[in-house]
Amino acid sequence: MSEDLKRPEQPAQPVASLPGPGDQDQFTPQLAREFFLSVLDYGQEEHEAKAGIFQELTDLLLPEARAIAQPIRTKSSENEPSPEVLEQQFGVTVRERSVDWLGEPAVRLAGTSRRLEPRISSPNESGGELRRELFLLTDGRLVTVETVATWQLKGSQRVGGDTLVGGRSVDHVEALRSYDFVSILKVMLETLFDGAELLKNRNEQSPDIVERSGRFFTIIAQVAVAMKENADQLRKVGDTLA
Repeated sequence: MSEDLKRPEQPAQPVASLPGPGDQDQFTPQLAREFFLSVLDYGQEEHEAKAGIFQELTDLLLPEARAIAQPIRTKSSENEPSPEVLEQQFGVTVRERSVDWLGEPAVRLAGTSRRLEPRISSPNESGGELRRELFLLTDGRLVTVETVATWQLKGSQRVGGDTLVGGRSVDHVEALRSYDFVSILKVMLETLFDGAELLKNRNEQSPDIVERSGRFFTIIAQVAVAMKENADQLRKVGDTLA
């Protein structure tokens, strides 16, 4: 860990807890309806708040992200199946394949995958996996990339290919609908440390690294406190209703 990246000594301020249904005098059907509607509102507000945090943290670590960014995709494999083959074999819809940022460097923030079952052959003869990945470009944009990794038996050999089937820009709110908030924060934290260390070794460290990292750590600490308090509150609700 770089000596320049030290956590701020001042403690994070706790976030106030939300009132629970037990605070109400009588839990009538009307009050129940209003309560559950308010829960849905809080859920949307929480999602938007996380997206705002995500965006601010993104801005704070851009210099370090640029230092360790790598191209999103290498040259296509000669074994890459055609879009028509993928649609016929797995029912995968091939969308945008010519976005201009695919050759730009980026940091991978998150990813998910799903196994694909072949339609026209035995699962023992061929198979595939749909991968969805979230990347941070060096200009601060978020993009998602979808690829299909396939394999098939040719004689006694297993031959594979990797085909791009979709790519588009997303905002922070949309990104958190598909990818886990905490997992993204962990990757961003590692990005900050790794990028700062690399820049320091090159003697290219940003002059505002202490200020930015301090702000970054403060936000992370406050998020941790808020999430712990929320988890504690939910456990109390469960204990009350048991």
